[in-house]
Amino acid sequence: MVVGPATPDNPRNDHGQILPLKDGRLLLVWCEYYAADPSKRVDVKAVGPCVGDESPCRISGRISDDDGQTWGRTFTVQENIGADNVKHPNLLRLANGDILLCFTVRDSKHHQVTVMFKRSADEGKTWTAPQPLSTDPGVHLVNADHILRLRDGRIILPTFRSPIYGVGDHYNAFCYYSDDDAATWQESVKRVDLPKRGAEEPAIVELDDGTLLMMMRTSLGKSYRAYSGDRGGNWSDPEPTELAAPAAANCLKRLPSGELLFLWNHNYEPDHHHQGRRNPLSSAISRDQGRTWENIKNLVDMPGFDSAYPSVTFWKGKALVTYYHRQEPGPRGTELDLKIVPVEWFLKP
Repeated sequence: MVVGPATPDNPRNDHGQILPLKDGRLLLVWCEYYAADPSKRVDVKAVGPCVGDESPCRISGRISDDDGQTWGRTFTVQENIGADNVKHPNLLRLANGDILLCFTVRDSKHHQVTVMFKRSADEGKTWTAPQPLSTDPGVHLVNADHILRLRDGRIILPTFRSPIYGVGDHYNAFCYYSDDDAATWQESVKRVDLPKRGAEEPAIVELDDGTLLMMMRTSLGKSYRAYSGDRGGNWSDPEPTELAAPAAANCLKRLPSGELLFLWNHNYEPDHHHQGRRNPLSSAISRDQGRTWENIKNLVDMPGFDSAYPSVTFWKGKALVTYYHRQEPGPRGTELDLKIVPVEWFLKP
């Protein structure tokens, strides 16, 4: 179903996440781009002006009281307080019951993207004032639905940074972490780097022995991985996996039954500007702590369309997967879609 429709006033929608609320309802947040004035409205059905990463954007929300089958009115979760926009929502339930929201504030002209955070004690009705999480200069980026809590309570926010924005940017991957329920934050000492555009869009999961596994976007035709044996303080040198991949984000989670779940675009085309089209959107599971991946299958396969940047929430035996969807080629309108499947679907051959 379409949960973030593309319209002339809101031509692009992406980067979603779903969080269960205490009363059993579901909160969806996502990036809703908007036309800053009537002259910038876009024909979302035709090739036209591109709605780029620097375009005006806010973080919007919707509520479902029927387990994701239908969704209520759209409301604003975070107004645009950036020179360009605010993006990349990450929601996490804190130990004291509050909701934490991390997001980015973009100023591309000055090569600055800052990670911010705020919290809500009333299930998202009101929020504290946003505070900066990243404090040094440069471009700090995160992906929606990548924040996690380790078994010992440490909060991990996967991040990637470049000193500049735009042509010539180069990223290394690391994480911010907090041991006091998001009151204060520290960052990795040893980070991950790779050739070409670097190590981008990391996703992290905790393995059975407490080691952290990071899976990354690269410009090298494959997903790469790295490990941390000290809960995110330092990371190993990266190594390639067997999974072909374009330059696009992935989602890495642990299934309720214990296996690892990987969602990504299983495709590689060396001559494509993203090293491959962002189709199909595929899944794989690992039963050996991420060393090998099996049961590769396509969750969405629509040639001529992008279906990318997935997130997943497990709820009542179902997997609620959001992703952006748009027709290619050309900068047509981008919608946020939701697909609901039984969790066991990922495990079946």
